[in-house]
Amino acid sequence: MTSQGAQVVAFPEAEISLLDAYLRGLPSASTRTVYRRALAAFDEFIGVKERLAATRRNVEAYRAHLEALGRAPSTICQHLSALVGFYDFALDEKLIDNNPAARARRPKLPKRSSRQGTEVHETQAMLRVCCVSTDALIDLRDCALINVLALQAWRIEEALGLQVEDLGEEQGHKIAQITGKGAREDRVTLAAATWTAIHAWLEVAGITTGPVFVPVLKGGRLVPGKAMSKQAAWKRVKKLAKLAGLRHIHPHLFRHGAITAVLDAQVPLREAQDFARHADPRTTRRYDSHRESLNNPAPHVLAARLAVRPVGGT
Repeated sequence: MTSQGAQVVAFPEAEISLLDAYLRGLPSASTRTVYRRALAAFDEFIGVKERLAATRRNVEAYRAHLEALGRAPSTICQHLSALVGFYDFALDEKLIDNNPAARARRPKLPKRSSRQGTEVHETQAMLRVCCVSTDALIDLRDCALINVLALQAWRIEEALGLQVEDLGEEQGHKIAQITGKGAREDRVTLAAATWTAIHAWLEVAGITTGPVFVPVLKGGRLVPGKAMSKQAAWKRVKKLAKLAGLRHIHPHLFRHGAITAVLDAQVPLREAQDFARHADPRTTRRYDSHRESLNNPAPHVLAARLAVRPVGGT
């Protein structure tokens, strides 16, 4: 029912493709971007006109195609998840009779993460590069951004989505309200260094509302009210890493390194899980698994017990 005089405007569904209708229901912009690319890659493989006629055999042939290209198991699983979701949507729309991707075999994911996060000295070097100078606006912004990534272990999307209105205090703590993976909202405590860096940037930049991390153009001109892009943030991190004389570093490595560092510091797994905002503690353990596997003393203990000497040893 509508109030008298109200005008009902029909949403122009006829102008929206099945793919776009499916993607708009996904919880986050990053997921929509990744799934769109995955479905576009599948269309290139099978032909866009054949998408709704695909069979399980076609889907598994696509999986074999990705394996032949050398794609990582996690990437292949991501592509198959996109297909499962899309075909579920088409099934609900009564455009197909079954989901050809639902029972398609997937590669096994490794229980351990092979990714190596930033080391403590690398994080310190990055902070020194951008946080020693407080003259340039871009240095202040980058200092705040690296603090958020390295000390708070935020995903880059979470950092760039931060608004001035999200900052506050609660029970004596400096906090921020952030929107995380799956559009989940969390209140998180900010380290004193992070709070100081953010507010130093905001004060000098004169930002009082809207996105915290905005573009800084040549000549120090700001673009208020508009968050810097993910691509721009990646470029800044890469440039800072180069200035610090470090290997290739991208934003997510800070998150991996931060979680590993807190576990190294004997922070209990439950608290590390809350810090990382993981729903499952096994996810937190995967971030730490690379360090644990390398530090495992078992082979050294066994060699000592069996009195095994290195070849050529005395």
